[in-house]
Amino acid sequence: MVLVLTFILFLMIFLIIVDFFAILFRLTGVPIEKARFQVTSLLTGTGFTTKESEIIVQHPTRRKLAIWLMGFSYASTATIISFAVNIITSSVIDVGSIAVIFLFIIFVLFFHKSSLLEKFENKIEKFIVQSKIWDKINSKHLTLITNTKGFGVYEIYLSNKATLIGKSIRDSDLKANEIEVLNIDKGDKFVNFPTPDYTFEVCDKVTVYGNVKNIKAMFKHINEVK
Repeated sequence: MVLVLTFILFLMIFLIIVDFFAILFRLTGVPIEKARFQVTSLLTGTGFTTKESEIIVQHPTRRKLAIWLMGFSYASTATIISFAVNIITSSVIDVGSIAVIFLFIIFVLFFHKSSLLEKFENKIEKFIVQSKIWDKINSKHLTLITNTKGFGVYEIYLSNKATLIGKSIRDSDLKANEIEVLNIDKGDKFVNFPTPDYTFEVCDKVTVYGNVKNIKAMFKHINEVK
């Protein structure tokens, strides 16, 4: 019974880690269901080569989170396999152990289907957003792609402090500063040549072309990565 309870405790920790990192990915703009799938894929080492994994590897903050998860995945996978083998090969499985495992499965399914999970995630998310550590991890970048004769293409990650948030392309000063928006990566969808009515949102990855000096001036609050 002790082995079974220890295994269940480890599974609870594993599930908490999945939800915690799913919240972190959601804060970078990834929809929660896709975030859970990618976190589970990273922890188990399966499915991460799918096309959807591109939304992880193309974003600096998501790459950091993915690296941490990959490091943890080796230990978690080895532990789960070890526990499973020990439980199967030992004589600890009895009616009581089966009942405990069954009740745990029911509890997990109920928790994930109920509103309790959403309330729990919202509280964790609020705590993370207010954390100074998250501000350091989720640093936004202004990345130069190409630069020719004073004009260049940049990728810009918009934080909740960006002045463009809540403004449409038409109402922004981009056009007046010789800056054109080429596309916007929202994590769950890709917007090519957005219309002037498009309103910028937090965590948008915006690709722009224009006057390099003006781009740097408008986004001087963002760290530049060359």
